[in-house]
Amino acid sequence: MKRSAKPDERHRQRHKFVQALNAMDGSWVRFLQDKDILDINYSDLYTGLWAAETPVRKQEALLLMRHLSPQTAKKYLDNAVAKGLIVELPDPSDGRAKLIALSPDLKSRLEDFFDNAIEIFRKALA
Repeated sequence: MKRSAKPDERHRQRHKFVQALNAMDGSWVRFLQDKDILDINYSDLYTGLWAAETPVRKQEALLLMRHLSPQTAKKYLDNAVAKGLIVELPDPSDGRAKLIALSPDLKSRLEDFFDNAIEIFRKALA
């Protein structure tokens, strides 16, 4: 943003940004539709897995929830697996290890959410 914008215009832009952020937050709540998984740590997990584009080792998935201890992150991951939002896959390179990926349904829903959030911000910043 240009620094030369008038204070009133900058305030208006900031206000529109806050409104867009709140709209996106509401969209995130509707996207998850479950009060047990609205936590920001799930956001970190889901967006991190999406950005990885391929399944990751379970230990790598736990590290995506950077604000949690490994034990708590494991509980979060296990909860998401139990709800069918995350899938565990065998690791072909190590029979003892598991790979973690978004379920196809969650990946599709997440991409719809991203598209909606992009549109929210596009309109707000236009």
